[in-house]
Amino acid sequence: MQFANLGDVIHEAIKETEVAFFNKDIGIQAGPSVTTNPGENYLPPQADVTAIIAFNGTIEGGVHLSAPFHCAVALASAFSGEEIPFFNDTAKDAIGELANIIAGAVRIRLCEDRIQLTPPRIVVGRDHQIGHSKPQSATRCYFRTNEGPFLVEVFFSH
Repeated sequence: MQFANLGDVIHEAIKETEVAFFNKDIGIQAGPSVTTNPGENYLPPQADVTAIIAFNGTIEGGVHLSAPFHCAVALASAFSGEEIPFFNDTAKDAIGELANIIAGAVRIRLCEDRIQLTPPRIVVGRDHQIGHSKPQSATRCYFRTNEGPFLVEVFFSH
């Protein structure tokens, strides 16, 4: 399955989710999009936190939201509306819910009502790696905030 403008889908999903409501708090700016095909080498940016929402159904894949700790805390604080001093369970829940909202917005834009979303899984740790059992194509969109970078990736197997 090919999505010619998957980068645009991700940018639009970000614009219309909760992220848009706290843009003024953390100053989100869209960066470049990178698309890779199965088997291409790709070195992801440093991420200490990744929220994963899987797609099951007509498309197998999902969405990653990845950020360094300081940016994840800023995103979680802005999303929850309360100051979160460090990456704790409240921050983990907020990042998971934010990823869930973004995945839902991507799902709607793909016009795939037969895709089910899994609950968010959060992977924490410096320089963690996330492997896939099948070759994946992916589009990664990078974003900058006043607090640091984050990326949203949509991936799927062929």
